[in-house]
Parts: sequence; C-alpha cells; structure tokens
Amino acid sequence: MRDNRDLRIFFALWPDTVMRGKLANASNSIPVELPARRVPDHNLHLTLHFIGNVYRDQLVCMQHQASLVEAEKFELDIDCQGYFNKPRVAWLGCSEIPGALRNLHRQLGQSLRHSDYQPESRRYHPHITLARKIKSIPKYSSFEPMRWQVDNFVLVESRSSGSGVEYRVLDSYHLT
Repeated sequence: MRDNRDLRIFFALWPDTVMRGKLANASNSIPVELPARRVPDHNLHLTLHFIGNVYRDQLVCMQHQASLVEAEKFELDIDCQGYFNKPRVAWLGCSEIPGALRNLHRQLGQSLRHSDYQPESRRYHPHITLARKIKSIPKYSSFEPMRWQVDNFVLVESRSSGSGVEYRVLDSYHLT
C-alpha cells in the first residue's frame, strides 16, 4: 500500500510526438555502452523544477500554484550537445536560453514557494538528458538542430518499476 508521501513529481517541458521523434533521432547520435543506459524515447523531457516526494495535499497546492503562472509561449532552439561529469549524463540543450524560458522557470519557482518548495540555488541549465552512467565524455556525432515550439508545461509523476522509470503527465498548463 502506498503512503501519503510517495508521489515523486517534477515540472517539465514535454515534447509532442513530432518533437519527441526528433529528440530520439538526435539521441541515437550518441554512442552508449554498458553500463550506460539511454533514456527511453517516451521519457525525454526538459525539467523546469524537480520537486521530489510530496504529500497529496502538497501536490494539490502545487497544481494550484502552477495554474497561476502567466508566461509566454516561446521557441527553443535545441542546437548543442553536452556532458555533465559528476552525474555522468549526456544531454541536448540550447546554446542561448530564451528569456521566456528563464521567465517561466523563475515564475514557476516563485509560485511553488507557496507550496513549501525551495527552488535550487544553482544556476538553471536547461537540458534534455539522453543517457545516464556514461563512463567518459562521449564522441558526438553531428545532429540536425531543431526548433521546439513550446506552448505549455506539465506536471509529471515519476514511478520506479522493475522495468525502469515510468513518467505519467498529471497536469498541463498552457502558456499565453
């Protein structure tokens, strides 16, 4: 039986089917050898705020706070690849972060403070994780840069299972 604090959640940009296909194709340009593992195509996303485990009443409060965010639609140019050494992940990102994305991240973080959430203090580095447990900096192949038309953000539940992590979109919030 699940207890009251076992909802593990995060807010993210969630690609539509076409964009997800483009991201998956770019992901395949990165060589992955065991024990590294590629993020499944259906889990590709760009995190805005990772929340972690919450109580159900805290979830309801966060959903309400997210609905109060008034941010603009924007375009996100996915045009670079990278590697984070400490968590050992390969990623895709943008060489220039649009002001509208910075604003969405900031507004959402401020709004979520009313739900007993403390945003991270480190600089926001938007990226799409492609593979985890990479041993060293992978030799990248080139990929075709892509433009992501962002018109919403989502609240996602993360559940661990025997076959890996499953993400389920709980709520969607439209941008103006």
